[in-house]
Amino acid sequence: MLKYPFPWEERRPALHEGVLFIPDYYFEHHLWSFPGFAEIFGKEAPVHVEYCSGNGAWILEKAKNSPDLWVAVEWRFDRVRKIWSKMRNLGLKNLLIVCGDARIFAQEYLPSDSVNDVYINFPDPWPKEKHAKNRIFQPSFIDQLARTTKGKVTTVTDDPTYRTQILTEMKNWTSSFPEPGYVTEWPEYGASFFDTLWRQKGCTIHYMQFARPAC
Repeated sequence: MLKYPFPWEERRPALHEGVLFIPDYYFEHHLWSFPGFAEIFGKEAPVHVEYCSGNGAWILEKAKNSPDLWVAVEWRFDRVRKIWSKMRNLGLKNLLIVCGDARIFAQEYLPSDSVNDVYINFPDPWPKEKHAKNRIFQPSFIDQLARTTKGKVTTVTDDPTYRTQILTEMKNWTSSFPEPGYVTEWPEYGASFFDTLWRQKGCTIHYMQFARPAC
């Protein structure tokens, strides 16, 4: 079973058992040098990052059927452990799991232009107005997406309010879809736990995709 590689008092970034641990309440990220994806995986290939990976159903399927390199970023350790167990059972060598805050990983660990494509599937909508500041789609995070991503950013949500905010926050990016800027069907995109759950509840799924602004 996957365990933290350090006690809380000695917390630090660590690459262990195919997981990059980025501890909470740690403020010396600059002391740890990210080795780069080619060194971590032992090969050069396109890199795709999924933020908010949940239990990993979507990205595990992608990694299983693609020679590219995949990175699952998830803050909750119980979910990381599930992704890790499935990764081990499938024998996947092209998947890295990041256990930590997506915003810190993007800002402190990812080099510029290091990622081909980004996927954010069903990010927490934080529906109460007083909690909206916790949503991942904030200007500071979007700036990091622009800095690190060479290709496109794709996001999926069932929440119409969050959909509207995302479209507003990404207004300087180029949408892959005509007005209103999203589609509600994308059969080949792949499924996840939340995709299945919200469809069973009769929710409409909104797919959005953006290319970063020209410099």
